[in-house]
Amino acid sequence: MILGLMLSLLGISSSSSTPHYYYSNRKGYNYEKQSGNKLKHPVLTDSFENQRDHVMNQELIGIDSHQERRDNRSNSKQKIMDASKNIKQLNAPRSSSRVIRPISHELDRFPTLSYALQNSALVALYFAAQWCPMSTPVTISLDMAFSHFDLLDSSDIQNGPVAKGEKKPLSVVYVSSDKNHEQYQTFLENKNWLAIPYNSVERTDIQKHFSTCARIELESLGIDRKHEIPTIIVIDGSTQGIVTTEGAKDVVDKGDRALKYWGELQYSAQ
Repeated sequence: MILGLMLSLLGISSSSSTPHYYYSNRKGYNYEKQSGNKLKHPVLTDSFENQRDHVMNQELIGIDSHQERRDNRSNSKQKIMDASKNIKQLNAPRSSSRVIRPISHELDRFPTLSYALQNSALVALYFAAQWCPMSTPVTISLDMAFSHFDLLDSSDIQNGPVAKGEKKPLSVVYVSSDKNHEQYQTFLENKNWLAIPYNSVERTDIQKHFSTCARIELESLGIDRKHEIPTIIVIDGSTQGIVTTEGAKDVVDKGDRALKYWGELQYSAQ
């Protein structure tokens, strides 16, 4: 009787003629009895497979979440390092070709250039020559871009310094690499520019100071050349700092918009 009660509770009939099924929700097994009291091997039910997949997914999610937190901490640390690096780069001196911090007022020793600096917001120091074919397109672009501008020219020198607060926006100062004075004069015809006198020590001293000249002048000047002709070096009239050494390219590419661009570079250096 006791044995029969236990079999009844387990769902196993004492009669071998009537098959029936037994399910265990607790473990997710499905036992099927076909004959007698023998049970087949357990077969996983759909509900258990779903439960198993859910558990595995939860474990994977936990792993992913842990890895994600590690990645986030790593990314945050990298962002802080990058920000610090950017701040150092911002505080570092600018490239030699763009926006150079002013060093001194040593350009005051060049009379013509000094006058242009004192009376202009920007000075485009143009190194070129009448005989140089590479100078021709730059000269044409420079003339077309600023011929209609109110530039500081030789007539202003005779009239003395401009009134305070009335600086010209730009002056072009020609530094010649011409072979003779006749070429120099021909080059300057109909130009509203200033020019360093051809037969002056100031011209060769400026070439040496900026290490800029034609190849044929290298031996006589005895310099380690940094820039060949044609070159336009744009200088801040107030600080005497170099704004750019790529003015020739700017004029050819941008035309009269180069002045606005130089002004932006000038402002960014302050």
